[in-house]
Amino acid sequence: MISQERLQEIARHWAVAETLRRGYECEPRLTEFPGGWVVWSPRPAGGPVPEPGDGETVIIDRETGALTVVPGLPPQVAMSRYTGPAATAQAAYPAVALPTPPPGAVGTMPPPLPPTFATPVDPLSLTPGPPPPNAAMTSSPFGPPRLSADEQDRRAAALAARLARLSPGAPAPALPQVVATLEVVGRTFQALGHTADAEPVHHPAVLQALAAIPPGSRTRGAHRHPDLIVVSKALFELGGAAHTDPAWAARQLVGATLRLHLLREGTDPDRPAPAASCHTCGTVLVSLGMPGELPRDLVRPEPPQRGAVGRAALRAITAEAVAATIAVPGARHRLPTLPFLVDLLEPYAPFHPVLQSQSGAAQRVESFTLDVWTREQTADTLGDLAERLGARLFPIGGEAGGLHSILAVDQHHRVFAIDHAGAWYLGPTLDDAVQTLLIGRSTPRLRTNGTW
Repeated sequence: MISQERLQEIARHWAVAETLRRGYECEPRLTEFPGGWVVWSPRPAGGPVPEPGDGETVIIDRETGALTVVPGLPPQVAMSRYTGPAATAQAAYPAVALPTPPPGAVGTMPPPLPPTFATPVDPLSLTPGPPPPNAAMTSSPFGPPRLSADEQDRRAAALAARLARLSPGAPAPALPQVVATLEVVGRTFQALGHTADAEPVHHPAVLQALAAIPPGSRTRGAHRHPDLIVVSKALFELGGAAHTDPAWAARQLVGATLRLHLLREGTDPDRPAPAASCHTCGTVLVSLGMPGELPRDLVRPEPPQRGAVGRAALRAITAEAVAATIAVPGARHRLPTLPFLVDLLEPYAPFHPVLQSQSGAAQRVESFTLDVWTREQTADTLGDLAERLGARLFPIGGEAGGLHSILAVDQHHRVFAIDHAGAWYLGPTLDDAVQTLLIGRSTPRLRTNGTW
């Protein structure tokens, strides 16, 4: 028999899919019977009452946890005819075609489960009949990888301890974060991105190199990135603030090596992923004598053509991807179920990449992707930010180009970017945020008190 923890997980996943389909919050309820449980949710007061025979009943198998969708039968009838997820059930009813998952998906993706209903049942209808159709729920190809609760807690504690060691005397910055390690003249310097409200203090040589880049060509928050902070720290140690000449800085940094590592929620601190510098940081580093080539611009190509995928399939993919993302909890928080997510994201489903790197109206524009197929854990990252913002957040994509950000929408439809330099307000709606990302409009930074 499945465990209570697994049963609750299945019920939560079902409730998320139902909330996305119905457009209102669904709280899962379970009715137990010998073969398993019927999972259902009360309808809101004043809602429409379905006609008899129009509804569907969903059963969770007691032994396997498989979901069986029974169309057109009241729950009592479905329970009386349920024989388990067996081959005979498959033979009694034809299988329903499933939508095609996006490229790279593994396994079979079921459609989001349809709503249940609470139609009064005539006791005389409880007669023997064919078994209900089987629609066993396989593991979703969407969503980030699952970790055991113990492993998740271990990683969260190890990440927090590492961030605390790298920020002595100051509150540890939130994830995502980038660790910069600079080795020069036999010494090692480390820094994180600067997320405090006060501006970081840079060496005059770094400031001079930054000032040579026009504002519209500077990456958002680049002066807060750890690559420039660690170089400033090293130059202060090697010669103080008296030397302002970039040529002097270049002489000090001869033979230096810089490594960047990305820390995200759920990352194993012993195996962090490598990170890259943004366009602005790369330009400054090369101008200060660090090895490498000057970054190049990338003119945005024509947007990719969408394939001929039916709207019903796109909505199914979107709903299942969102549900699978919500189903993965953090160590301290869970992602919210926002009923408008499917409508909001369907026009970009399953993902919408924009490849670009060039000067913008007020700041540099970089590549980004709107993606309902979230592959990373974000519940704690966005939950912590939600407490500061006063609004729940859900991940909808990310930025590349050395920003390593999470794009998220809140319950009021506002969109934010969360990176290793802090959180940034992109616009009151997704359409506004996309325009901001495309043309490089100014993006205010979210302060500690939740304002911008």
